[in-house]
Amino acid sequence: MVRHWDRVGCVTPVRAANVASVKSPRLHGQRVRENDLPSRARRSSFRATLLGAALALVAVAMTACTSHAGAAAQVDDQKIETATVSAIADRGMAAYKAYAAAHPDVVAQREAQQGPVTHYLVQRRALNTLIRLRLDEAKAHELGITLTSQDFDAYYQALAVTQAGGIPAFEDAVGVLGFAPQDVRAQVHVDALESKIADRIAPDLVGSDAQAKSAYDALLAQFGVKSLPLSYAQLRSFLAHDIVMGTARTDKVTPELVKVSRQLGVSVSPRFGTWSVDDLQVLAQSGSIATTPTPVPQLSLS
Repeated sequence: MVRHWDRVGCVTPVRAANVASVKSPRLHGQRVRENDLPSRARRSSFRATLLGAALALVAVAMTACTSHAGAAAQVDDQKIETATVSAIADRGMAAYKAYAAAHPDVVAQREAQQGPVTHYLVQRRALNTLIRLRLDEAKAHELGITLTSQDFDAYYQALAVTQAGGIPAFEDAVGVLGFAPQDVRAQVHVDALESKIADRIAPDLVGSDAQAKSAYDALLAQFGVKSLPLSYAQLRSFLAHDIVMGTARTDKVTPELVKVSRQLGVSVSPRFGTWSVDDLQVLAQSGSIATTPTPVPQLSLS
């Protein structure tokens, strides 16, 4: 399912600490021994000390969750490391700067229309992609769906041809969005998985042959060519499903992913923003490293 690629509080379910498993606390490095306490106050003081230590342990655990030490987000019990997100953003900005140097007029026009691509925007989009990928994988597992490497490669080629005329042009063009070639595949993986999910839950949402052929002819006119690397027969299924009926299929998949998000629990470090379950996006919030209070704007190659 083809989507625009800029889509990008802490609500992680808290598992109660096993208080019974807390061992005797230490004071100044020494284990408290019951015989060290005056006999009259011995049991009550010891219990109070043990309870205090248990509560402190729970507080530390909760603080670690809400501060997301080392993690940008968490989906269920799977962490998304800050270093991973930052590395994607760094590569994306390098690709964007390289594209801007090679195509300054294109970048100037896009920035005038939609604003500049910033490190913060690319970072938030990367985090959103990684979160959404985990939600997609959970839904695919629930439905018994497998995306094989052959499935992915076919989807990637079809997407590249319809977006830019071919894979080399596509991987160059996504630089204007702040995607490095190796990282755009993660976003396409999200699209490919959601396309297969849509096939399962909305099998009747398929465009007609006439609509698919019209879309193919429109691509030829758009690129000013008489043929594409993939023939109409090779692209027909992709066009009928993901181009002609793409929006309708997305509308069917989105509520299912919202359910998965609520079931698993998604938590985002306040540094990066806040997770909106209904929007399935990381939104900026006051005090985060993101600079706008609105969802990441949608961008496309068209």
